[in-house]
Amino acid sequence: MIYCNYCEHQNQEGAAFCGNCGKPLNTNKNQRATSESCQQSRSKASANGKSWVDSLNDYVGNDRPADLNWKVLFTDVFKKHSVEEAEDIFICGTHSTTPSAYEVSKEWPHPWLYSRVFLMFGIAFALLWVCCDMFGNPNALPGMIVVGAFTVPLSTMILFLEVNAWKNVSLYKVIQTFLVGGCASLVITLFLFSIVGSHELDFFGAFLTGVVEEIGKVVIVYWFLRRLGKLSILSGLLIGASVGAGFAAFESAGYALQPVISFFQNSGYYAAYGQQLDASAMMEAINQSIFLRGFLAPGGHVTWAAISGTALVIAAKAKGKIDTSLFTDSKFLRLFLIPVVLHGIWDSPLSSIGADIYMVPVALTVVVWVVVLILINMGLTEVSRITNRQNKNTNDERMSKMS
Repeated sequence: MIYCNYCEHQNQEGAAFCGNCGKPLNTNKNQRATSESCQQSRSKASANGKSWVDSLNDYVGNDRPADLNWKVLFTDVFKKHSVEEAEDIFICGTHSTTPSAYEVSKEWPHPWLYSRVFLMFGIAFALLWVCCDMFGNPNALPGMIVVGAFTVPLSTMILFLEVNAWKNVSLYKVIQTFLVGGCASLVITLFLFSIVGSHELDFFGAFLTGVVEEIGKVVIVYWFLRRLGKLSILSGLLIGASVGAGFAAFESAGYALQPVISFFQNSGYYAAYGQQLDASAMMEAINQSIFLRGFLAPGGHVTWAAISGTALVIAAKAKGKIDTSLFTDSKFLRLFLIPVVLHGIWDSPLSSIGADIYMVPVALTVVVWVVVLILINMGLTEVSRITNRQNKNTNDERMSKMS
């Protein structure tokens, strides 16, 4: 018997792929010993009680052990890459560049382009900041705000584009989802707030905000997924992340603009009394808004919407169709509850009960990325299962023709 390193399923001798999870089998002599060692380790861990990661893995619905292969998100970042490699990523998903099932990789992706996008936007922001702060040129201020607000959400969105192993969603569709979806989700959110009303960000108001904003995004994610028609866990992550990135970018730009509005409102008041308002305070407020919201963006709207997109896909695959009934489906609601709760906790005034206002967002970011990594693992398992089934069907057809 050959044991699978991933799910520990027993396979017949000579098998190349696991009959349970579809992963490629390691056929060397140490395979069984390694598998038994892993099994003993897991048994020991079970005896000592499940970790919070295992509990979260079970809640999400992953029937495989949690494989948080987070290092692959950074291993290729510091390697040298050619312009051609970047162009290959940017042209994926078209009619002529979408790979066939035989060419789709079942291994964990090694994204890197997102770091280059982050670097380009970061350099542009720094140059615009020099124009505004050092030379006092206000003409560069709108560009600085927009570039600063878009840097991290866009970079995170590109990461999800690279993670999509199917490579069946084009950059054109991703940008379309980012721009139109991000703005549309803001409109839906404001419409919902006009119904429920605005509340102070106490604990009730924080969780109400979480519910309203996540519903506003998931409605738009549903619309884009329905139009896409290529339902997979990884594409659900990508479309959700694109809508969330647009929402985060435009919202952050709005927050960064508030100090500018206040400055010009107050400047007229001060001028009436023959005083001049110092613009350095405005620049400091803009920088704080951009850096704080930008730094925390990967743990906020982008990943929350990505989880919601995956929740829709999982529910749609279980029902065999994608329609509005998904919003009341238990599979969807179970997973959708995660971003709603995380969003509510994020906005809650936890400092009033002694919580560290900086550590809470960091902890929530860790939790949400554990969920995302679990979903990526489930998506790659789905890739293996589908491609192996297609390969098997193709081989069966060839054998039948030969006979």
